[in-house]
Amino acid sequence: MKILIIEDEPLLLKHLQAQFQAQQVLVDIAASLAEGRYYLAEFDYDALILDMCLPDGNGLQLLQHMRAQGGMNQALPVLVLSARNSWQEKVEGLKAGADDYLAKPYAFEELWLRLQRLVSRNLAKPRQSTLQHGAFILDLETKQLQVGTEHFALTLTEFRLLQAFFKNPQRVLSKEQLKARISEHAQECESNLIEVYVAKLRRMLGRNAIQTLRGLGYKFVPDGPMPWRQDGQD
Repeated sequence: MKILIIEDEPLLLKHLQAQFQAQQVLVDIAASLAEGRYYLAEFDYDALILDMCLPDGNGLQLLQHMRAQGGMNQALPVLVLSARNSWQEKVEGLKAGADDYLAKPYAFEELWLRLQRLVSRNLAKPRQSTLQHGAFILDLETKQLQVGTEHFALTLTEFRLLQAFFKNPQRVLSKEQLKARISEHAQECESNLIEVYVAKLRRMLGRNAIQTLRGLGYKFVPDGPMPWRQDGQD
């Protein structure tokens, strides 16, 4: 099991990390919404433990965005862990998309049991086999891309890049983030590797589907104007 904990109390984070690691759970920790968004975009998890009060906003903002955005994190089990324990605040958390809500202070044994139940329940659900944005469908099992009525077999690198874009529509992804998606040794990738593969993907998706933001990276815009592919133009 691999989980992400978004919590800004250093002692609590350290305590939770040690307790979960004793249960053979892989744990990533984030102390802000911004850091949490980064981890969710970069890695896959079996569950998220989310605090409500964070230095850069309310955790429910992130939760609502996850549930509304779609993609791989839309169905991620989320357990809200918060010092706010009134019934109104619990209802607010559940309405925002939390799967469970546990108030502080708590017993780790109860937290661990609730988390196991959430993960087991999620694993019992049919696994998502495709990611779709409009006319674009990415098959996660066959590693094929469908654009309208056309199908494209993808190389592993093309598939990994497309998966990153499909999971993060309308979000700017830097070259370094994209390199990390396609190789464990991102620093060793050729400097123009991302440009080469983005050009290949544009031939399948259409020129405007992946925008270049100079100095920042690339953004997948699946719901914009949809000119059909212009072969030979990058």
